[in-house]
Amino acid sequence: MMTFIELQIQQRTLLDDLDELETAVSLLVEKSNNGLEMDEDEAADHQQQLAWLNRQHAGLLVVLSETERGLLAFDTQVDGD
Repeated sequence: MMTFIELQIQQRTLLDDLDELETAVSLLVEKSNNGLEMDEDEAADHQQQLAWLNRQHAGLLVVLSETERGLLAFDTQVDGD
């Protein structure tokens, strides 16, 4: 079982990773909204990158949720004592 400090460090790391993923998604969306012409291969690659980032984002949210649940469990133990 992870310690409270380890969970806090993991949470901070996950939040940093979440920020990076959201920035990457924003950049890809901005690129597609700039009106620049992309050939079929570039458009397909762009969509694959966006889909991959969205899957990573979803997975990261699951791990972050579990981490926060672990932190809440520690908080409940302290309040219960």
